[in-house]
Amino acid sequence: MGADRGNVVGTPRQRLLITGTYQLPFGAGRTWLTSGILNTLLGGWNLSTITTIQTGQWLTPTINPTGPNSYDPTQINDQSNTNIASRAGAFLRPDCVANPVSANQTPGQFYNIGAFTSTPPGAGRFGSCGLGILQGPGLIDVDLGLAKQFQIKERLRLRFEASFTNALNHSNYAPPATNISNPSTFGVLQSVLPQGSGGNRVGQGSLRLDF
Repeated sequence: MGADRGNVVGTPRQRLLITGTYQLPFGAGRTWLTSGILNTLLGGWNLSTITTIQTGQWLTPTINPTGPNSYDPTQINDQSNTNIASRAGAFLRPDCVANPVSANQTPGQFYNIGAFTSTPPGAGRFGSCGLGILQGPGLIDVDLGLAKQFQIKERLRLRFEASFTNALNHSNYAPPATNISNPSTFGVLQSVLPQGSGGNRVGQGSLRLDF
């Protein structure tokens, strides 16, 4: 059936990846501040970045196959006549009756739960909602690096490096729950992504002595 063809879960529709490094124009061999104390303090710095901007991954609305449940206490949800509840790994989709995207998306209501309902009794079919019809929250992750090398002697150099993941500390939310049988968690952005994958900002510094 057509509803079984849809967007692939975990595959964003659009993705922009920027990687680059830039030598700040200060210090010996560069444009400005080529000597003196300002060269020592401000010269020789390199800035690098890995920036990722992408749309959210695709998700599928589901409903518990066995009822009654908290979403509809009078409805037995599996109307497909396939005994889906006893099939390991199988899930049931509800019927779609409206636009699932909330008019004003907020972390507490990212999707419109009123757009879904149980399949009518005696329908003899699966729910009409398709696969991957819900788009999760997007990602903006700017990772930055800053490095400078200090020439102490001819064969003695000190290198300082600092790196920051999610330097903007942008809130990148993990995908929300999509089971309409649990209205209190459906479409609620409850947690952010883990550190290193767009989570909270983290910084670290290091010193390396080359001789």
